[in-house]
Amino acid sequence: MVSVILVVIAVALCAAGGGIAYAAQDSLPGDALYTVKLGTEQLRMIWPGDDVAKAQLTLSFAERRVEEMETLVERERLQDLDLAVEKYDYAMNMTLTRMERARNKGLDTGNVTAVVAEATTQHLLILDEIWDKVPEPAKTAITRARQVSEWGRQHALAALAKQNTVRAAEMNLAAMEGRLNRARVRVMVRDMEAVQIALRQFEDMARFGQEIYQIAQETGLNITEVAELVDEATSVQMEELLKLYEEVPEETKEAIARAIEESFRCHERIAQILAGMDVDASQLPVIPERMREQIKEILGWPDAPGPNVPRGAGPGYPCPRCRR
Repeated sequence: MVSVILVVIAVALCAAGGGIAYAAQDSLPGDALYTVKLGTEQLRMIWPGDDVAKAQLTLSFAERRVEEMETLVERERLQDLDLAVEKYDYAMNMTLTRMERARNKGLDTGNVTAVVAEATTQHLLILDEIWDKVPEPAKTAITRARQVSEWGRQHALAALAKQNTVRAAEMNLAAMEGRLNRARVRVMVRDMEAVQIALRQFEDMARFGQEIYQIAQETGLNITEVAELVDEATSVQMEELLKLYEEVPEETKEAIARAIEESFRCHERIAQILAGMDVDASQLPVIPERMREQIKEILGWPDAPGPNVPRGAGPGYPCPRCRR
């Protein structure tokens, strides 16, 4: 009912010359004209266009919400952030709903899923900057926005993987590298809270990567190429994590250890996938001896982990959380 009223208001304003509707485009959450701005967006959704076009349109609304968050912070209107995040969540929901409808109708969604994944990854970077600027009470709203962004990214990549597993894997790995970059930068300014959050996000992305591998296996799309791509990136990530481990204070080392363990588990699973596909043994991924020794020491393993040691394989290989 409310949405219908908003559209009626927007139509009336446009019919009256559109001056108010035009002025409303610069409004922010909490402004008197913000309801009009949202109404004109809903009006645009009524215009002709298939679900792919509507998904792209609602994504543009989501990007507006991120821009509004930036402006609210610049103007120190932190009390209005919650509304901006709420509307961002709504726009992302609408985007994913339209993507799903388009897929169910047999429309080509390969491009729009990639666009949504790229956009939400960029949103996450912007939200990182906002999170760094706002005081503690406002961080809750930005944390929620980051969760929405990551949720949208994963849904888009899962849809993309069904058509192009290699591109989906590449984009997820790029996002994981972004989290490691974030951790490195925040280590430099001794912001250990942000470091730990970035590492938790890295772990979540690594786990989500397993869904992409599963889709590749189910569809038979480029599974060997995906496995080799991920294995190469994982080796680089473990090298970077081992360097970070030496740089952070003691209270942050546990977070690094968890990320190292997740990377190792990813490496081990890829080795198993390739081994199960009758790949020549000489081509299976191998962790360098030096790196294996470092991992053994950090994770408290009595023996250097081999390429196919499952997590928790016997009392000699406890996970870091189990050693608390």
